[in-house]
Amino acid sequence: MEPTALQLAEEQAALCRVFGNARRLLILWILAKEELPVHEIAARAGSSLQNVSQHLNLLKRSGILMARRDGQTIFYQVADHEYLKHCPALLKAPDRLD
Repeated sequence: MEPTALQLAEEQAALCRVFGNARRLLILWILAKEELPVHEIAARAGSSLQNVSQHLNLLKRSGILMARRDGQTIFYQVADHEYLKHCPALLKAPDRLD
């Protein structure tokens, strides 16, 4: 069954809310170049592990990020998400992330 226009609009709005947070965009930019563990993402984002973990979980639940475990370390990377294919500007980070 095909989704209705309203269903598509609701999905799009939910995804836009995910990108409506500056910290999440910063995390996305950090991960656009390479897969990293949580502690490295937090250090580069200048935020606490707890805060970054919450953002990472939301991005993962939204299908924007993927995670893999290596022992006790969880590595995150940008997923092959349909929205990112159509909106590559989201992954275009400034030359410096500071």
